[in-house]
Amino acid sequence: LPHREYMITCQDGKVSTAKKSHNRQATTRLSARNILAVLKQICRDLFLPLGYPQSVRPEYMSYQIYDSLQGLCSYLRGVVSTSALLTAAGVGTSEASAMSAAMTWAMRDGLGMIGGLLFSYSTSSLFDANVKEFRLFADVINDVGLTLDMIAPYVDKEHVLYVTGLGTICKVMCGIAAGATKGSITQHFCLRGNMADLNAKEGTQETLVSLVGMLLGITLARYLHYLEQRDVSLTATVSWTIFTFLTLVHVWANYEGVKVLRLRTLNRERASVALRGIVEQLATKSSKARTNNASISSLVDFIPTPEQTNESLWASTQTLLFSPKIRLGVQAKHILENLESQDMITSLMKEFVDEKYILGISRGGGICVALCVNATDQDELKAFIHAMTIQQCVEEESFKLDNDHSELISRTHREVTEVFSTSRGINVLDGLAYRRWDVKNRLDLGYGKWRLQWNSAKTE
Repeated sequence: LPHREYMITCQDGKVSTAKKSHNRQATTRLSARNILAVLKQICRDLFLPLGYPQSVRPEYMSYQIYDSLQGLCSYLRGVVSTSALLTAAGVGTSEASAMSAAMTWAMRDGLGMIGGLLFSYSTSSLFDANVKEFRLFADVINDVGLTLDMIAPYVDKEHVLYVTGLGTICKVMCGIAAGATKGSITQHFCLRGNMADLNAKEGTQETLVSLVGMLLGITLARYLHYLEQRDVSLTATVSWTIFTFLTLVHVWANYEGVKVLRLRTLNRERASVALRGIVEQLATKSSKARTNNASISSLVDFIPTPEQTNESLWASTQTLLFSPKIRLGVQAKHILENLESQDMITSLMKEFVDEKYILGISRGGGICVALCVNATDQDELKAFIHAMTIQQCVEEESFKLDNDHSELISRTHREVTEVFSTSRGINVLDGLAYRRWDVKNRLDLGYGKWRLQWNSAKTE
C-alpha cells in the first residue's frame, strides 16, 4: 500500500496542505539491497585478502574451499575420536581414577614430543623441496592418528598407552609438516608482498570453520549421547560410519586442494616435467643415429609454464620413499667404484675437468651425480639435465650399456653444454625464467649433502 505524507506550507498568511506519496515497497527493497551489499563487503573484508582476486594466485579460492572443507571434517572427527579416547582412558568406569588418567595422558603427550623431535630431525631438509607431498602427508598421518584413537577402546588396558601414544606421534607429525608447508604455500599465493594479510585472513577463515565445526560438533555429540542411552552397540556403529565417511571426504578434499596448486619453484618432479621436452631433444641429438641435427634455437618452445605443469604426486612420493634411478649429491666413491680401470677414471675426470660436477653410470643402469663444493644453481640444473638425458637415452636404447659408458657420457655432455651456452643466447635458466618459473631462489632438485673437492683431475 502506498504511504502518504502531508506537507504543510504557509504563504501570504495562508496555510495550505499538499499530499505526497511514495512507494514503501521500493524503499524497503532498496534498503534490503543496501544491507546485503554491506554484509557482502564485510565478509569480503573479513575473509578475503585486500585486492582479491588480483592480489593472489588464480587457484587461491579453490584451494581455500578445499582446505576449509578438510578442516571442518577434522573438527567433527575430533569430537568422535575424543569420546573414544576418553573411554579408553577409563572415563565413566568405576575402576578408573583421575590420577591414572592424568598419568596416561602425560605419558602419551611425552611420547608425542619425542616422536616429533625425531621426525623433525629426519625430514626438515625435505620440506622446501616437497611442499605438496608433505602437505598431503600431514593430513593423511593425522587420519592415521585419529583412527588409532578410535581403536584405543577396543585394545587391552596394558596396550592402550602404546596405541594412544602412537596416535599422538602421528598428530604431532601432522602439526610439524603442516606448519612447515603452510608458509611456502602462503608465500606462493601472495603477489603484492601481502603475506601478513594472507596469514591474517587464513586465521579468520579457520576461526569461521571452527565455529561452524563447534556447532555441528555439539549437535553430533548430543545425537551420539542420545543413541548411547538407547543402544551402545548402535552408537559404536554410527560413530564408525560417521568417522569413516568424514575421513574419506577429508582425504579427497586434501588431495584436490593440493592438486590445484601450481607452484612456481622447481623441485625434482616439477623440473622433470618442465624439462622433458628439452631432454627428449637432447637424447635424440645424442644418439648414434643422430636423426635430428637441428639446433635447439628456441628453448622456450619446449618449456611449459607452471600453469601447464601438473607433476605426479605418486611419482614424487616414490622418489622420497625409494632409491631413485638418478641419485643426486652422492659421494665420489659411488661413481668411481663402477670404473674398472685407472684409464676409465682418468677419462671421466678429463671429461668433467671444467665442470662443477661429475657423473657416472652404475652397472645396473643407475646414474650418480656428485657436486663440487662451489657448485651454483646453474651447475645443479646442468648436472640434473645431463643425468636425465642419459636416462632418456638408456630408456630409448639409443646406446647399449656396457662396462665403458664414456661415449654416452661424452655425447650427452656435449649436447647439454650447448644448451647452457650463454654465447649462443639459448641458456636454459633464461628460458625457465621467461616461462615464469622462479629460478632466482634456490633450486630444490633433491641433492644430498655430500660435496667434493676438485683439483684438476684429482678428487678427494
